[in-house]
Amino acid sequence: MRTNSIIFLLISAFAFVPLFLAEFARKDSVNTTADFFLQRRKMGLFPMYATVYATWMSAFAFMGAISYFYEQGPTYMTTVGWDALFALLFYVVGRRIWFYGRKYHYVTPMDFFHDIYQNRVLDALVTGISLVFTMIYIELQLIGGLFLIQSATHGRISMQISGAIFFIVLITYLWAGGLRAVAMTDVFYGAMIIITIFLAGIFLVKVGGGAEHIFQQLMGKNTDKLMIAGPHAKGRAALWISLFLVVPIGAFMGPQMWIRCYAAKRARHFEVLPFLLFLSSAVFIGTMLAGCAGLVLFPDSSNTSMIPANLLVKYASPVFATLIFLGITAAIFSTANSMIHALSVVFTVDVYKRHIRPNSADRSLLIVAKRTVLVISLLSYAILALFSKDLMNVGFYALSGTAQLIVPVVGALFWKRSSASGAVAGILSGLGIFLLFTLSFDANTSICGAVGLFLNALVFVTVSLAKEPDAATEEKIGAYRQDFSANVK
Repeated sequence: MRTNSIIFLLISAFAFVPLFLAEFARKDSVNTTADFFLQRRKMGLFPMYATVYATWMSAFAFMGAISYFYEQGPTYMTTVGWDALFALLFYVVGRRIWFYGRKYHYVTPMDFFHDIYQNRVLDALVTGISLVFTMIYIELQLIGGLFLIQSATHGRISMQISGAIFFIVLITYLWAGGLRAVAMTDVFYGAMIIITIFLAGIFLVKVGGGAEHIFQQLMGKNTDKLMIAGPHAKGRAALWISLFLVVPIGAFMGPQMWIRCYAAKRARHFEVLPFLLFLSSAVFIGTMLAGCAGLVLFPDSSNTSMIPANLLVKYASPVFATLIFLGITAAIFSTANSMIHALSVVFTVDVYKRHIRPNSADRSLLIVAKRTVLVISLLSYAILALFSKDLMNVGFYALSGTAQLIVPVVGALFWKRSSASGAVAGILSGLGIFLLFTLSFDANTSICGAVGLFLNALVFVTVSLAKEPDAATEEKIGAYRQDFSANVK
């Protein structure tokens, strides 16, 4: 009875804290789209770090990291490299997106493309990719978290019930304060994620007999799980290279990260933020320890996605297991809230305002955005059963799609010969080969995504060079670069 009471208190506190923070966000909010979408472009450094980090650390990074380390050995531990590239993108690309967005009033990714390339087909592609692949990534969060809760409670709390609670809490604080509420709750979620990942790793290593014992066992029985190259590595070097590109680039090109770049208060944020993000990669020591312990404690599991849940249910006390499960839920909330908010912004600005009601008043757009939050949440809940429970492949699929946007972005920022026709041809080629390979061949999804990305870049450059330069685009790229250099040191 006492154990159940403690578990109930933990769950209640976890649900209450975001609503409590949302009330503070509501008091500071202004009833405008500028505030709901971008916090009036006044987001401070620490809230920006917290919301970027918490959004980056999804169910894919918590549950998926442990299960993928269990399955693939050290490949996933090289997330330190992914984090470095993700951080670097904020400095090299994010600063420029922030400057352009602040000066020319961008709100969505499409605003950037439309301003520089002036091409309706490209606009539609960017909006479509943002909506479709971000929706897939939201489903990943739900698959991981809700299925985990159902399994961990032996079916006493079904996916339907936990999903309903999940969305009620999420919709409430999103409606209350928009991006400001997301950032405030992400401070809490981020702290929960860091603490519980380390706790899970340390606990499972202790259960497995200590780090030295676990690694001795792996060296004796599972040598292939400790190698990234060589005869026993099973092609992990190529896999790592593809993951190094697809995961951070795909995450950075998601609309939720564009919105965070636009919302930053100062250029200085983009100098400090990469350092903080890179330091935070130390958290993956916890997932590495948990994955290694799983290889010793659960050596032949066929359902690798449920390794974290199986280990905790079998070896941890109910209270401790609940605490770790809440950490996983924090990873889910912190990513899903950002993505649902971002999709509501993309739909309201790129679809509703541009094509349905161009002359809508600001208050009407705010109402549409809030209703879109509800619709996206209901749709995510309704289509949950359609998706695979293979967390990593669902994640790689979504990130491979959004990653294709990086090619025309880099072109628009650094290469005056970039063209809209090259951008359209490149994206279509990259997406086409990615979808063809994933649907037709038994190949790793991230490797298919990397192949698509390389083809995208090749076609973009080739087509842009083959056609006559677009004078307007060329002039704009050059002028924007000079303006950035003159104003951002």
